[in-house]
Amino acid sequence: MMSGLKTPSNYYLELVTSFPPRPITNEEELIANQNRINFILDKGLLNEDEKDYLRVFGMLVYEYEEKHKPMPKLEGVDLLKAVMEE
Repeated sequence: MMSGLKTPSNYYLELVTSFPPRPITNEEELIANQNRINFILDKGLLNEDEKDYLRVFGMLVYEYEEKHKPMPKLEGVDLLKAVMEE
């Protein structure tokens, strides 16, 4: 056993086995990952295993979006317009 690492529960291993987290390389994978996130979130109250599992997916989605969907740099009137549209 590795020192300092938490031994995963059977439930966590089940989550990882049913939909393994992998780096996202295209829009289809992004949508599949977002659907998996939504599936877990729709359960309502989450346990620690589900929170840990979602944290990994959050990092993967963030990494993909930072690389492929950069936020536009808005200032002044353009920024105000964007905020008002939201």
